[in-house]
Amino acid sequence: MDANQHVNNVKYIGWILESVPIEVLEHYNMTSMTLEFRRECTQSNLLESMTCPTARVMESNNNSKNRKPDMQYTHLLRPQQDKADVVRARTEWNFKQKHQ
Repeated sequence: MDANQHVNNVKYIGWILESVPIEVLEHYNMTSMTLEFRRECTQSNLLESMTCPTARVMESNNNSKNRKPDMQYTHLLRPQQDKADVVRARTEWNFKQKHQ
């Protein structure tokens, strides 16, 4: 909570990552996260954290500088009571490369 009794922005990231499937967390590295804060959240709000895959890139590009993400997810945090968006987010993930 911040000084105004609102949820700290870093907490939203944790809640978003909690809804990512464990298989993704184990086998992929997150390469980017884009957050869109829609409204404030207070301690009394009970939030839903939803995650949905939006794209899976099938072609592998070995050039890491220009590499496109292997997976993309969209995320939504919203109060159970009124369903109004608190945070919308997008994450991109690349398959973990095994060290040789």
